[in-house]
Amino acid sequence: MKPIDFLERQKLVKKKLQTQNIDMMMVVPSINFFYMFRGYLSLSERLICGVIDKTEDSLLIAPFFEKENMQIQTTFDDVTTWKEEENPYSVLKKTISYEPKKIALEPTMPFEIYMKLKKQFPSCDFVNGGEIFNELRSIKNETEIERMVKAAEFTKEGIINTLNLIDEGQTELEILKLAQEQMTLLSSEMSWALVQIDENSAVPHGKPSNKKLKEESVILIDAGTSCEHYFADITVTSVFGKASDEFKKIYSIVEEANFAALEKSKTGVPAEEVDFVARGVIEKAGYGKYFTHRLGHGLGLQVHEEPYIVKGNNKPLVKGNVHTDEPGIYVPGKFGIRIEDDVLVEEKSKRLVEFDRYLWK
Repeated sequence: MKPIDFLERQKLVKKKLQTQNIDMMMVVPSINFFYMFRGYLSLSERLICGVIDKTEDSLLIAPFFEKENMQIQTTFDDVTTWKEEENPYSVLKKTISYEPKKIALEPTMPFEIYMKLKKQFPSCDFVNGGEIFNELRSIKNETEIERMVKAAEFTKEGIINTLNLIDEGQTELEILKLAQEQMTLLSSEMSWALVQIDENSAVPHGKPSNKKLKEESVILIDAGTSCEHYFADITVTSVFGKASDEFKKIYSIVEEANFAALEKSKTGVPAEEVDFVARGVIEKAGYGKYFTHRLGHGLGLQVHEEPYIVKGNNKPLVKGNVHTDEPGIYVPGKFGIRIEDDVLVEEKSKRLVEFDRYLWK
């Protein structure tokens, strides 16, 4: 696969800082740190902080004993270090060659770190850098899309393999473990799954239990794995055995809503309108009260990120957005059906992966 250009991402942040008259962005270990500097690091009590300046070179400050690790794991060859007996925030302050007036902070930065930074820069205006990251991360380029397509293929294959391997008497928890194993065999990365059987499937995102699979059980598998940290999120609802007429009727309604949303999702369309068109199909069929969640969410380095496909989000979709399309009907005490695809927004949007979902007898 083509490597990700992290330095180009840093340049894009610089441009946004210049446009917004912000002197610099400070980023501690987080998903956004990985997005900017490659390092997939854990936040700890020891300060590690990347700084993107609107005009000067980016810099990284880290503990002295971590220097070699930082050079290996991140984009930085030159690392500013601090020793255990030193105040890392004072070292950071001395490293910056001027007195900044406005600093954007990575939005998940702990309050404790913010207060220590504020002490070092008392006259500085600190602002939320979240919108900068949201805007950049929500638009995927070819290198990111390539990874997400592979993740979707791994997820799809893992779910289908799982459905081919399950047997009567297995529990939701046992099938969940099987699904995770099947996806990870393909991706070699972290995988997750949600498995719900019969009436449990009527509770969106319900906790898997020891409920057992039986002949003609409805089984819902909501799962995902990743490719080089980029996630997919797919839900398949099927039947272990022969599908009832009621299942097939409701399935066709959810399928129609899923397809209507795919057709509506395209560049320039407000995100909420994609939700509205899917919801309209389900409401027209008389099941509106059983569709209880938003239509979808963005995908990328996190399973849930911008853009959110929900009422109230009237921001137009743009080319390169990737979002889920997951209408559902959940009939209490009976079963729930959710059909979830991952959609790449273009002039004519498309699913990241296509496959036959009619997996029952």
